[in-house]
Amino acid sequence: MLTLPKSGTSEPAVEASAPSLFDALGGEPTLDQLLVGVWEGLAAHRDVRCLACGGEMTPEYGVHARPIGGRCGSCATTLRC
Repeated sequence: MLTLPKSGTSEPAVEASAPSLFDALGGEPTLDQLLVGVWEGLAAHRDVRCLACGGEMTPEYGVHARPIGGRCGSCATTLRC
């Protein structure tokens, strides 16, 4: 974002940046921290809380014993690696 000076003044323009989804605000977890927490739970073969609806997300498996993602039983949100 760019802030321009008031018209008629000789002050230079001041550049300010807007916060991103990866910036922590007010002590709340970032989007990155939330996703990592969900993925770590699924990788540990545990059910986790869905970030979209708060329902239960369970690990999904491919041909190997390692989870390839998870799916929410309430809203069908899917998380894949």
